[in-house]
Amino acid sequence: MAAARAAGDRIVVLSTSTGGTLVTALAQDAEIMAGTEGLIFVSPNYALNNPLAPLLSWPAARHWMPMLAGERRSFEPMNADHGKYWTTEYPSTAVFPMVGLIDAVAEMDHGAHNITALFWYAKADAVVRADVTDTVAAAWPDSTVVTPVMGPGDDPFAHVIAGDILSPGQTDAAVAGMLDWIRGLD
Repeated sequence: MAAARAAGDRIVVLSTSTGGTLVTALAQDAEIMAGTEGLIFVSPNYALNNPLAPLLSWPAARHWMPMLAGERRSFEPMNADHGKYWTTEYPSTAVFPMVGLIDAVAEMDHGAHNITALFWYAKADAVVRADVTDTVAAAWPDSTVVTPVMGPGDDPFAHVIAGDILSPGQTDAAVAGMLDWIRGLD
């Protein structure tokens, strides 16, 4: 944030997925967020969309969960660029800091946020829970919500909702909508 303040006249923070969780955790820190005019949350991760996700917060889960779920998690990329630019394999224990952050943000008073926010997420998100994002956005005092409908050729999990690699059909509308929102900040 210090670099952003040094580089420009206006600061808008754009975050995606767990980056949104982190920005939300910092959003009430006036010193860190000094000069920030707006926050854009794209598919923010406030809760995992998996019925087994609560197990990750159970006592000592870091020790016993890898025995159940395996030492490593991986997925097959959807195309060559997805394989090139995404991390497709990671230790299963890598999710625990994320879960701790999600749990901390869940305890926050989102009505105390004082930076204007744009929430851009798909209701059909299969990775994170859109209903929890609905709740956070509704509590945020000055927020705008955009929920694009994903189409053919877009991310089938409706989580990566813009970008040439997984959702090229959404990119132009997302860029235009976010720029319009930024122009409206005063």
